[in-house]
Amino acid sequence: MVRLVKKSRKGLYEPAGGNYKFRIKAKNNLGDESSITSYSFIVLPPWYQTTWAYILYVILSIGIVYLVYAKQQKIFLEQQKKHEEEQKRLQYLHQLEIEKSEKEIVTLKNKNLQAEIEHKNTELASVAMHLVQKGELLGNIKEELMRLKRSPNGDASTGDYKKLIHILGEEDKMDKDWEHFAAHFDKVHSNFLRNLKACHPSLSAHELKLCAYLLMNLSSKEIAQLMNISVRGVEISRYRLRKKFKIPPETNLFNFLLEFSFPKVE
Repeated sequence: MVRLVKKSRKGLYEPAGGNYKFRIKAKNNLGDESSITSYSFIVLPPWYQTTWAYILYVILSIGIVYLVYAKQQKIFLEQQKKHEEEQKRLQYLHQLEIEKSEKEIVTLKNKNLQAEIEHKNTELASVAMHLVQKGELLGNIKEELMRLKRSPNGDASTGDYKKLIHILGEEDKMDKDWEHFAAHFDKVHSNFLRNLKACHPSLSAHELKLCAYLLMNLSSKEIAQLMNISVRGVEISRYRLRKKFKIPPETNLFNFLLEFSFPKVE
């Protein structure tokens, strides 16, 4: 019996698969040889060299490659997720820094605005004092005229007239003080008088003054002295303003003017 083998790389002999033809002849002691007889046969390869084994090798290779790819993809996605989270964290910190800077800017602006308002309010108070003096001057004129009227002969001396002219000259100066007051008042209260006149063209200069004094939350007595009218006259003027503004009875006039000066932001 003949066994066909082949030598492997490891030095071991293994059966070689394939198609084989076995030839044999006989020879006797006399040296005579018989004719060659051949026999063909097939040796099957080992299982690990079969077609199914190679298909399995391909499938396993594809599976290994896929597993490596999936693992690398998973690692990449995890790194990408960490990177995105880090970017979000940095963006959040950056946004916090921006908001902090904006708040500091707003705070600084508010401080500057508050200082400016206080300065302008000081100027308004100064002008208001001049207007009070105006009321006092008008009162002095009235008293002087009443004194001349009560004089026995009813005649006024030249000195008396000069005194009245001097007082009236002071009155012109006080009118300029009102213009100065109105200009500063509009700066402090966002053009309140100008906007009020634009919305209600029928308002007179007297009524605009009254609105300014009401917005300053002055009492009727103080307003009467500034405008050189009686307290009753102030109440009548307030009533006429309510009619022009068409304010319902339950609405306070001061609150109405305050909302007009600082409208609600929705």
